[in-house]
Amino acid sequence: MGSLWGISYALIPIGLDNFSPGIIVLGRLVLGAITLGIALIISRTKLTSVHLDKKLRRNLPLQALVSSTLPFLLITYGETRTSAAIAGMLNAATPLFTFLFSLMFLPREAESPRKIVGVVIGLVGVVFILSPWDSSSVATSQLIGSLVVLCASGFYAYGFIMTKKYLGEMALPPLVLAFIQISFAAILSIPAVFVLPGPKDPHGSIVLSMLAILVLGVVQTGLATLMYHRIVKALGATVSSFVTYVIPIVAAISGIVILGNKLTVASIIGACVVLGSVALVASKPNATPTEVATTS
Repeated sequence: MGSLWGISYALIPIGLDNFSPGIIVLGRLVLGAITLGIALIISRTKLTSVHLDKKLRRNLPLQALVSSTLPFLLITYGETRTSAAIAGMLNAATPLFTFLFSLMFLPREAESPRKIVGVVIGLVGVVFILSPWDSSSVATSQLIGSLVVLCASGFYAYGFIMTKKYLGEMALPPLVLAFIQISFAAILSIPAVFVLPGPKDPHGSIVLSMLAILVLGVVQTGLATLMYHRIVKALGATVSSFVTYVIPIVAAISGIVILGNKLTVASIIGACVVLGSVALVASKPNATPTEVATTS
């Protein structure tokens, strides 16, 4: 799942060559919902037999907004100003935000003060990735885009907590939860089509842009969301968010290879610091990997 999400950062700019952020997000969500709908048909799962209690009906739309609609829009809009590599590297901060949210909302997942130090170190790494000391106009524009993407990491983190707290214990199969979430998210993203502007100078192959949206929808949205619900239900919110170990590495490599992105020394140092801090937050003294997974 981390690899799929990492590659998505390089696909988004290809779509932005010809389409607005709102159209890209709506397109990938609709295609994701269709993909999950086909999976439901293949699995012979009938939505009419699914019971949605009051709590689930209340929280599913909010969870869809926080976990899909808002982060997708923020990342896509952010990448109109910053590179795919930087955007993906900032996603590495998701476990740090998840840990902080878990302290507030999931007391059973609270950890030692040592891990708070890890979070502080990670935030220092985020500052290095952002490099706010560069005052050029291009750097300022990139900083704005990077901050927007960083907000998406915060929403992703809170989405992990919401899924575990409100949806993780539900009897609904992960496939059903994924389909409902993405369907709600698609509906909630419609206003963005009319608010976020498209490219002033469309360029590149429109077919390639459409293909990028197709892959984003079917693979990165449909299949990855199903994987997401399965992982959160099996491992818990904090451990699940550690799939973002892989995202910045894959995003940076794909951004450099596919899009020709360039990284500064400061951003590379920052990404390493963030990943190191995530390892510190994830670690548990005198525990086996299995114990870490099952107790989180």
